[in-house]
Amino acid sequence: MIKVEKKVFTPNATTKLLVESTLKTLKKKSDILDLGCGTGYVGLSVAKKTKFKNNYFFSDISKEAILLCKRNAKRNKIKILAKAGTMYEPWEGDKFDLIIESISAIAKKVAKISPWYKNGIPCDCGEDGTDLVNDVLKVSKKYLKKNGRLIFPIVTLSNKKKILKTAKKNFKNVKLLVSKDWPLPKIMYSKKKLLENLKKKGLISYKIKYGLILYSSEIYIAY
Repeated sequence: MIKVEKKVFTPNATTKLLVESTLKTLKKKSDILDLGCGTGYVGLSVAKKTKFKNNYFFSDISKEAILLCKRNAKRNKIKILAKAGTMYEPWEGDKFDLIIESISAIAKKVAKISPWYKNGIPCDCGEDGTDLVNDVLKVSKKYLKKNGRLIFPIVTLSNKKKILKTAKKNFKNVKLLVSKDWPLPKIMYSKKKLLENLKKKGLISYKIKYGLILYSSEIYIAY
């Protein structure tokens, strides 16, 4: 069981897609980094469900998240190495077979009206949500072993085109693994005008179906 706390980002539907995609990708024993790990849900879930005895590494900018991740690992009897720090700062000189990136990537104004970033949970991703993820994509190859791979999500409440452009500039291959639509939380419907304005500017994208606002979670692999 993975415990959650108010000050640490709670796993959501996109997080679960990351786990499913990672399990389908794993073909051998690997050194795996869960970057932006939060509660540790992604890496720990993979550890519990895969047949491979991988080595697991976790990091997050939040010290509270790292402490919780360590407790969750202990609770599930999974051996890990977890460090607090910004992006790849804790891993200078290290390389991994697989990096699962789940750092926040939501447009700033969307994050503020969402139920996902409360109680001081950080989400300083810029106006179009691309600041952090693009910084990660630009340097990730440095931390991958030969034939190593990066799995990363794109939520369309950010500038998807801009993120993909950066990914394709820094990796030879960028492939979509899975895409799924989700209804926007009802609490956000009172800000329809704000969302429409962000969409017109190309900062986010979504579609309307049967009166519902639908955004997408997409999981990609880059190598």
